[in-house]
Amino acid sequence: MVMPEVVAYLQENLPKHPVEELRRQLYSEGVSDIDFQDCLAAALRAPRTEKKKAGGLPSNRSAQLLLIAGALIFAGVALFALSQKSAPPPESASASSGESGFVGPSNWVVRLPQGYAGTTRFKDPGKKHEIVHFAPKGTDPTNFLNEGLYGQLGIVRLEVFPSPFPDNPTGVSTMALRVQQRLTDQGEKFAIKNISVASLPGIQVNVLAPFPRVEGYVIGKNSLYYFYAGQEDDVWRDIVLSLRDAHSEN
Repeated sequence: MVMPEVVAYLQENLPKHPVEELRRQLYSEGVSDIDFQDCLAAALRAPRTEKKKAGGLPSNRSAQLLLIAGALIFAGVALFALSQKSAPPPESASASSGESGFVGPSNWVVRLPQGYAGTTRFKDPGKKHEIVHFAPKGTDPTNFLNEGLYGQLGIVRLEVFPSPFPDNPTGVSTMALRVQQRLTDQGEKFAIKNISVASLPGIQVNVLAPFPRVEGYVIGKNSLYYFYAGQEDDVWRDIVLSLRDAHSEN
């Protein structure tokens, strides 16, 4: 759920503090991880409301944010270039992956396109909320924070967390209504359809405007799988439709 006060807080503090620091702070104040993700996406997309200076002229916060984003991208490119001449990436950067598949921490599997790798981390100390970025090998991880680059760079994000619809026959329809309400409240134009991934039910949302993207929600026996990418293409289909949940297969 997008909360205007959280979006405003993030817009004000993203240039000053790391995303994870803000996430932990808001989590301690009762903002759930999924609400934080919605608010972060809104904060990155929405135009910054200008504040008035003493002389009455608006402060150029949007320009500052663009400069910061440009600096991050430039730094990422420079780091990538240096990495080609130095040691390989640390082992902690990527979890188990290969041409045939990627095994997630909670025993789920997806098939990776050739040349892709997965990077895993957890959002919570209890390690119940996984987040995995699938991207071409060598992709600068700082780009994972900028959803606007996902389509261009071929990045697909997957979040896995305890399902709010365990063994619920109306889970898909309830989830679809929640997603439709959120996107409608945000004033977005979208198309939604039911999908089936092996034995798992879900929905796919193609957001058409103002910020095109594709989202997928797949309900497992114990987990909800939330996919996010910049566009629906072969990479998206290869990863999403290959999902297998060991708990649901048994």
